[in-house]
Amino acid sequence: MSRRLRVLGVAVAALLLAGCGGLTGNGQVEPGLEVGSGRAPDLGFLPPGPGVGASQDAIVRGFLQAGAASGGVYDNARKFLTGKPVERWDPDETIVFLADDQPRTTTLLDPATVRVTARTTGRVDSGGRFTAAAAGATVSATFSLTSVGGQWRIAELPEGFGRWISQSDVPRLVQPFALHYVSTSRRATVPDVRWFPLDRLTTRLARAQLDPVPEHLVGAGTTAVPSGSRLLGDAVSVDRDGVASVNLVASRLSSDTTTRQNLWAQFLTTLTQDPTVTAVQLAVDGVAVDLDGTDGPVDSLSRIGFPAETSSASTTKPVVRRGAAVTVFDPSAGGRQQGRSGGAPGGAFPEVPAEYTHLALSADGGELAAVSASGDGLSRWRGTTRYEVPGFGTTLGAPAYDRRGFLWVGGVGDGTARLFVVDTRVDPANPEAARATAVRADWLAGRRVLQARPAADGDRIVVLSTRSDGTRPTLDLAGIVRGSGQRPERLAAPLRLAAPLTSARGLAWLDGEQLATVSGSGATARPVVLSVDGSVAGLSVLPGARDVAATGGERDLYVLTTKERLFSRSGVRWVDSGPAADLAPAAG
Repeated sequence: MSRRLRVLGVAVAALLLAGCGGLTGNGQVEPGLEVGSGRAPDLGFLPPGPGVGASQDAIVRGFLQAGAASGGVYDNARKFLTGKPVERWDPDETIVFLADDQPRTTTLLDPATVRVTARTTGRVDSGGRFTAAAAGATVSATFSLTSVGGQWRIAELPEGFGRWISQSDVPRLVQPFALHYVSTSRRATVPDVRWFPLDRLTTRLARAQLDPVPEHLVGAGTTAVPSGSRLLGDAVSVDRDGVASVNLVASRLSSDTTTRQNLWAQFLTTLTQDPTVTAVQLAVDGVAVDLDGTDGPVDSLSRIGFPAETSSASTTKPVVRRGAAVTVFDPSAGGRQQGRSGGAPGGAFPEVPAEYTHLALSADGGELAAVSASGDGLSRWRGTTRYEVPGFGTTLGAPAYDRRGFLWVGGVGDGTARLFVVDTRVDPANPEAARATAVRADWLAGRRVLQARPAADGDRIVVLSTRSDGTRPTLDLAGIVRGSGQRPERLAAPLRLAAPLTSARGLAWLDGEQLATVSGSGATARPVVLSVDGSVAGLSVLPGARDVAATGGERDLYVLTTKERLFSRSGVRWVDSGPAADLAPAAG
């Protein structure tokens, strides 16, 4: 699902998709385009200013409505304010999303004070981080008013107040976009998805790209932007041909070719997300950032000698386990059993005894892994040979391979160790070389890792963990800091994904931006889709759902139940695809 479509269902309270609705309130419609915005003209929505003799609650309602103006045109919104709020109000300070299915309520606390309450689906902070609201959450704001020439005006805004916008208005006003940093372990960029208002989008993206690497990617990504850089004129212009001109005011840029390529790659990948930007012109202190063989605007990574992003889809077919038998699973054939031959040495997958749980499949299909029934043993199968990883922890979670040859698993080890990797590139018969080593992640101390899923890029990982007693599940995104030989050494600080969940089981990447898990239990269990931008969307209830697996995007999501049945998606319905104890797609 594309980001433009996915934004329609963001931030759903109670993990249900938001309802539909029209534009908020009544207002005049006029064409609008801010010069240099980099976006095509469209019909803008401009709510009216305050009416003569408007009551206190009407003034507050009108101000909130005016925050939904298109194109960042807030002149009418400011007409509801007086004194310091006119100068201090920042519409982008905190943007609160409101549910469409319940109206706002206004209460006149006294002649000069109005409180507004509404059900919220989430909020975007001034840094562009989205936080989904818990089920049924509400938000309140209290406004102080004063009479100016016999007309009521807002004299004081709540601390940090930006805008309240209806869920139905979100797609035309605010959307998620990725900033890009350079991987420290490969020649590629690493995304950091944030939410941005759509007015002056190109400038907003360029300005945000100047920021340091976010904490959750420190060590996994770096930036080629010189420290302390700013945009000349604090803006980026976009000409009629779609060329965005970025002129940085910065300390001296390194002459190193790789650094310059990285700088180009960051701005080109980020700014061309604006559909009206087709190429980028880059300069520092008015001097073009040149590379050998590059002249004029750049429209592709290949022009600057930077490798283009390749498809992350695995060509190895997933496997399904029924009883002890492990066979190839072909989604295109309706999930029918395809026989036991596969990518394993010898051309066949071994039997994996039914008491083992959480089957995992390597990227090349040549190895399987699973956890013993006691939860304190991890085994690997190559061909028909089973290799037991020397003991390293207890209460092991579900294992997962990455594409760089490492097997990840959570567990409780010595001290604060909660996450481990096994180097599958070495001889598994060598107990010293094939032992599990701890990956430092101090923020996991005292928690139980149910599953850690590396993204296909190998630079990021999402960790599903709970308290030691199984409560308070969290999903955290963190960068993977790798050392020599690509070995994972530690995780960066966590970035919390989604609203608080009462329960979560299973974890699967659908693509580079979306994941799935199971929330609830028993008759109320349902798969949910989460995005790295913080949004959450619930799918149809599937009683007994206990785990998820994905062989592609959201449409290729599968769910396993407590009765060892496998379900696939058919529209909004779940279809029984037969018995299965495990479904294991290849890593990545």
